[in-house]
Amino acid sequence: MANVGLLLSVAEPSGFWVNIIKAFEGLTKNYVLAIIFLTVVIRVAWAFVETFSKFSQQKQAAVQTKIQPELEKIKAKYRNQPDVLSQKQNELYRKYYGKGYYGSCIIMLVVMILNMVIFFTLFSGLNSMASYKSSNSYDNLKYQYANCLNAADKYLGDYTDTNKLELFADYENLEFRISEDNNQIGLYKNGVLVDGSLVEYKKDFSSTKTVHNDETGEDEEKVVISNENIVNLINKIFPTEETSQIVINSENNLYLSTAIQNVSIKKVADYYQTHKDDFLWIENIWIADSPLTQSIPSYSTVANQIGKNNLQEGEETIYNAFMKDLKTQKGRVNGYFVLPILCVLSSMLSLYVTTAYNKHKNKKKGIETAQQGFKWMNIILPLI
Repeated sequence: MANVGLLLSVAEPSGFWVNIIKAFEGLTKNYVLAIIFLTVVIRVAWAFVETFSKFSQQKQAAVQTKIQPELEKIKAKYRNQPDVLSQKQNELYRKYYGKGYYGSCIIMLVVMILNMVIFFTLFSGLNSMASYKSSNSYDNLKYQYANCLNAADKYLGDYTDTNKLELFADYENLEFRISEDNNQIGLYKNGVLVDGSLVEYKKDFSSTKTVHNDETGEDEEKVVISNENIVNLINKIFPTEETSQIVINSENNLYLSTAIQNVSIKKVADYYQTHKDDFLWIENIWIADSPLTQSIPSYSTVANQIGKNNLQEGEETIYNAFMKDLKTQKGRVNGYFVLPILCVLSSMLSLYVTTAYNKHKNKKKGIETAQQGFKWMNIILPLI
């Protein structure tokens, strides 16, 4: 596939987590597997931190239980002397905890801060990667389509050559192919290159044009962005007025624009099928695992994923020109709520194991606990 990285609406992100994700993706050759691998590594590494933190908490709780009787006596004895009470409590804490009292609090605070930092920075990294990947996926489809239209337009010239127009009447046997080095695109009929149809594969549709500045009275060079040229190409091949449409088969009432669109979408659909970001049952990993969503995103979804500030003018026109037809051919439900169900079940299992362990632990100590409320919590919390 042609490298259109410089044309992407969203710049390639960087940063600590992004670089780690890229490294894992390079190893697994799959973005989803990279995220799964990263999650496992983080959980394993964090397990040591949590174990140390819980050990410190348990040690502190054991000491707290031990000093509780003395603490109650001090509270009762000095309840009317708050200053003395505070002093006696501190003396008691220093006696049993030593220097470890404040140390255990610091450990808990550090673990909490690390947890929050990891969560927010990782979440930000995943969001930036998702925006970039979504932009990359859409832009690659977009430039496939734009190059097909450009190749057809260059081949047809002034749209007056009868032989060239009649060629598109047999559009079912036509296809666009891109050279192996991604430098050229041509029109093929029954697998044979059509003479004069091979043109440069454009990696950038931007151009410059000379305009006259009335204020200075001089000619100036103006940059025309890619989207503007693509929209102009779309308007040229697909005129809005029916009288401007070129008929290439009067018997079937076949328009040239219809034939070009069918051949172009064939190429776009082929690229989508071989390069789509799917995983197991999920057709599009950038869309929710839900039967209520389609694998081919709507324009509003694309705009939200890429970011409206990153969209060029005319993006919706380009989207509507090819993505709707692609959705008709390749769109389907994007999932079946498998991931949400797995999340709920895993949360229920985790809570069940924790509750069962605590119940067994308390039973050995002769402590009776009310379990009825916890049963409902084990269901409600995972659903939330």
